[in-house]
Amino acid sequence: MAGSRKAVDEAVAMLEAGEMPPWKVEGYLIEVHGLAPPEQFGLAAEARRQWIAKRTGIEFRHIAIPETPYKVRYVCEHDRTTFELDAADTDKRCTLCRGALKPADSSAERYAPLVNNYVGGTEDYYSFAGSIRLTGDCDGEFQILLQYGTGLGPIGVCRGCHMINRFGGARVKVGQRASASRCVGLIFGKEEERERALKVIGGAMGSLEDRLRKILGKWDGQPATVEFFRADDPHSFFLFVEFTADFVNYRGHGAISQAVGAVKELVDAELRKHSIEVEVSAIAQGYDGDLKPSPRNKRGRYAAAEVHVPLASFGKYFECSAERLLSFVRLDASGVEKMGWFHHTGMGGEIIAGMYKATKVNPHSPLVSSLERIYAGVEGDELVYGVELPNVEAGTLSCSEGLIPPPGREALRIMGIDTAREFAACLAAQVLAGEFNLSLEIARERLYRPRQD
Repeated sequence: MAGSRKAVDEAVAMLEAGEMPPWKVEGYLIEVHGLAPPEQFGLAAEARRQWIAKRTGIEFRHIAIPETPYKVRYVCEHDRTTFELDAADTDKRCTLCRGALKPADSSAERYAPLVNNYVGGTEDYYSFAGSIRLTGDCDGEFQILLQYGTGLGPIGVCRGCHMINRFGGARVKVGQRASASRCVGLIFGKEEERERALKVIGGAMGSLEDRLRKILGKWDGQPATVEFFRADDPHSFFLFVEFTADFVNYRGHGAISQAVGAVKELVDAELRKHSIEVEVSAIAQGYDGDLKPSPRNKRGRYAAAEVHVPLASFGKYFECSAERLLSFVRLDASGVEKMGWFHHTGMGGEIIAGMYKATKVNPHSPLVSSLERIYAGVEGDELVYGVELPNVEAGTLSCSEGLIPPPGREALRIMGIDTAREFAACLAAQVLAGEFNLSLEIARERLYRPRQD
C-alpha cells in the first residue's frame, strides 16, 4: 500500500512539473515502479485525479473509481468472437450464441484501460481531455472532461490543447444569449382569409408578446423576434408565425414551447372573433426550432474558436508546411460539399457528444448541437485555423427543464464552467483542439498507416 501511495505521489509530481503527459501515467507506473497489470489502471486514474484537483481546487466525489477500473479481452469458446468487457461485468456469455466467454489469453495484454486518460466513472467513463486557455469573448483556463469512448480521441484533444496554448490559446467568439423558436402554423382554404388573418394577428401582437413575456420571464427569457411567412400548395394557403426568444443560462426549449402554446390559444380566439375560417391551427414543428440540415441558426448559441500561428514558426514547430495543411483542409471541405452537406464537419460530432455526456447538461442528447464548420486560411503573416458551431444549445442549470445529476454538476465545477456561455466557448475550443490535431496528423501522414507486425 505504501508503495502504491509513493508511486501515485511521484506520478502527480511529474504531471505537475510537466515532465510527463497524462496519457503516459500507466506506462510510467509499470516501467518505473514495477506494477503488474492490471494494477496500474486504478493508480493512474487516481494520479490524474489528484493532479486535476491540485489545478482546480475541487475534489472528485461523485465521479468515482470502481474496484476494477479496466477492461478485459475475452473470446467465445464456440466461434472465437472477441469481446472486451468492463472487468465489473458479471455476464460472461457470448451476445451472439450465449456460449461461455473465456479470457483471450493468460498474458497481461488482455487488460486495457476503460478509456484513454481515464479519471473515473462506473458506467459512463470520463477521460481528461486537456487544459485549454481561452481569450476573446471568454477568458480563462479550463480543464476539460469528456465521455469520448474507445479510441485515441481524448489524447488527440489533449495534444491539440497543448499546441493551441503554445500559440496564445483559443480565440473565441460566443453569443451573449441563446435562441429558441416555436412556430404557429395555419392553413386556409382561401388566400383572402390568410391575408385577413395576418392583419388580425399583427394587430394583436401587443397582447401576444405580453403573454410571451409572462411565461418566458420565469426562465430569464425574453421575446426576440416574430416573423411571418407564407407558403402554398395546390389546395391550401399556409401562414407561419414564428416566435423566437433569447435565454442566458437555460436551454429554453420547453419554455418557448409552453409560451407559444399559450399564444396560439390567443391567436385562435382572435381569428374566431373576426370570423376568419381556419382549416388547421397547430404548432408547425416542420418550420420551428427543431434542428434541420439548414445553415440558418434557429436555436442555440453561436460559438467559434480559432488558433493563430505565425507562418515563420509553423513548419519548424509542426514538421509540416502551412501549405500542406491548407491543402488538406480544402480537400476535406470539397469532399463534404460533394456529399451535399453545407458544413465541413470532422471529428467535432464525437467531441461535442463527449462533452454533453460528461456534463449531462440540457439537452441530454447532443444531436441538436452537432453541426460544425471548419475553416483555415492565411491572414497577414499568420495561419488561422478555426471552427464554428452555429447552434450550441445548452442549459447549464439543473432545474425543471432537465435534471443535471451529481456527476454532471461535478464535471462542470471541475472544468471551471459556471455559465452556458462558458460551456459554448469551451465546447468550441475543444472541437478546435481535436480538429487541429487531427488535421495535422493526417497532413503529416501519421494516421491511417498499416501497423508493422
